[in-house]
Amino acid sequence: MKRKEVLGKHWAEEIVSRLSELKKEVFVCAAGVSPSGSVHIGNFRDILTSDVVCRALKKDRRAELMFFWDDYDRFRKVPFGISESFSRYIGMPLSKVPDPFKCHKSYAEHFEKEFEKVLPELGVKARIIYQAREYERNSYYREIKLALQKRKEIAEILSKFKTEKFSEGEIENYFPLQFYCGKCGKDSTKIISYDGENVLVYECKCGHGEKVDISKKHTGKLAWRVDWAARWLHYDVSFEPGGKDHASPGGSYDTSKELAEKIFNFKAPVFQGYEFVGIRGKTSKISGSAGGGITPKNLLEIYEPELLRWIFTKTHPRRAITLCFDSELIRQYDEFDSAVDSYFKNKLKGEEKSALVFSKTGKEFKKIRVPFRQVSSFGQIAQGNFSELKKMFKRIGQKFNEENLKLRLEKSENWVRNFAPELQIKVRKEKNLDYFKRLGEEERGEIAKLVKEMDKNWNLEKLTYLVYEIPKKPDMDEEEKKRRQKEFFRNVYQMLIDKDTGPRLPTFLLALGKEKVKKLLKI
Repeated sequence: MKRKEVLGKHWAEEIVSRLSELKKEVFVCAAGVSPSGSVHIGNFRDILTSDVVCRALKKDRRAELMFFWDDYDRFRKVPFGISESFSRYIGMPLSKVPDPFKCHKSYAEHFEKEFEKVLPELGVKARIIYQAREYERNSYYREIKLALQKRKEIAEILSKFKTEKFSEGEIENYFPLQFYCGKCGKDSTKIISYDGENVLVYECKCGHGEKVDISKKHTGKLAWRVDWAARWLHYDVSFEPGGKDHASPGGSYDTSKELAEKIFNFKAPVFQGYEFVGIRGKTSKISGSAGGGITPKNLLEIYEPELLRWIFTKTHPRRAITLCFDSELIRQYDEFDSAVDSYFKNKLKGEEKSALVFSKTGKEFKKIRVPFRQVSSFGQIAQGNFSELKKMFKRIGQKFNEENLKLRLEKSENWVRNFAPELQIKVRKEKNLDYFKRLGEEERGEIAKLVKEMDKNWNLEKLTYLVYEIPKKPDMDEEEKKRRQKEFFRNVYQMLIDKDTGPRLPTFLLALGKEKVKKLLKI
């Protein structure tokens, strides 16, 4: 079963197989988010899922990735971190609410630009569509008019998916369009008449009323599920993913699918539901913007872009993903490096190879990659000095790619400083005399022997043999040897960095350099 899974199709290629039944010249893969706050990682799975399917299509078909900003949605509530004074804007389009941070034209634009800024770094190239702009241009006039003319049929479909069904009166008075008042700008309006063609009359709670010709002027937005179906028709969407809430039976997709087929006479796009994205480790130091949550920008402070993509590309959308801020991050880096190594050795096949290829951000992978754990340790010893870090790796005979090493130094520094303070390493400036005095005569002798034998054993192989051999005695059993080796290592680490454990000892000693080690150990 495992072998079949490895050699099978990648999940994006399976979706392409479903799409191949459609006879289209260009396949449109869509994703969309409401900029009601910072775009969090759950929303990021939306656009990345569509991006990967689009890439799979482009192997032998024409395809386009479209990303929709639902910035014509209403401002529903004041998020954490925003002044309560913004409650006066509730009911207005997000595109009309001022930017609380006063650096962009609107609330919506602030969060749109924040997210758009990271897309190139993640290798995502999309045609971006701002719904507010399209509605204000009256781009959806035909779809809106059709929805108004079939408003009762729409109400009956929506009622079928509701727990509490519409009454006959509610169906009779239902309109799938919510107007934003021409005076107060809010959606506290009610349509009171429609001529069956283009003219609507609405009244607002603020007292304003207006007759509107929708062929000439537009100030309203289609209801969410109707809007989704209308968008599919307008842009001829072939594929779009959605979170598990949208994918549940009777959820948004099922409703919009029926609206697409029965109201707009259009076959709904192929759909793929996806599971939630979880977080592991302490994230309290992330000062999330309005709306809270962990953003792709936060993740890129500790994850390489290709690694972050790979975690998503190798995991079927139906499976949950966990992103790590704790020591599990090291494991994820190690697994990614192993996959890249197998890729260059031509050992990756089937979906494993596809997952790695889909994780590329544009450039080819760096073939030589220094382990993240090692960079995080040595980077601290070098105090973030890149030139000194390179010297360390040269001393231990570790090959490296400068670009990759510099990137990993940056990510590891951010990670240790903000999320893994327990892994911080500070090399002592002076001898640890207090600790040395507490050692027994035999333990002091072991440290003295290390200093004495160091010069003639100053390479990785010999030094490794030496540090494991020093604590051994001929009459010790295996368990006793391991215990004494562990104690010896602890004593050396305490003398060097005031910790019981640290980076792999032989490599660590070489990285520090003989003079530094002797200065701290020779007493």
